[in-house]
Amino acid sequence: MYVFDLWLVAIVPTVAWVQWWATRRAHRKQLAVARARHLSAQQAAAKMLQQSRQQITQLQRELAAARLAARRVPRAKSPSPARDAMAGILDDASRRTPALPVDGFADTLPSQQFSHSSAFGSL
Repeated sequence: MYVFDLWLVAIVPTVAWVQWWATRRAHRKQLAVARARHLSAQQAAAKMLQQSRQQITQLQRELAAARLAARRVPRAKSPSPARDAMAGILDDASRRTPALPVDGFADTLPSQQFSHSSAFGSL
């Protein structure tokens, strides 16, 4: 009976260690897959944000060019004084609008902070 007790004392910790090792290995594999998925989602969000910044820059340039072209076109005499007053009000309002930031990018763009399959729920 003494030999059986020694055998049991040697086998139980060994089995527990093997179970811990197998669980740890499976968990690390799942963690690596989750990290890769998260990294690809971050890269896709960063790419979409960069593309939107480029599109906004292009649209701002086109808008500035259109405004400049509109200023160069000679205006016909307005038929009514009410139209002249309205044009003055609109010109004053456009002058009072805040200027664009220095980098030309508005900070109001939505960005995908978390991916759709994140732990924070669906967006």
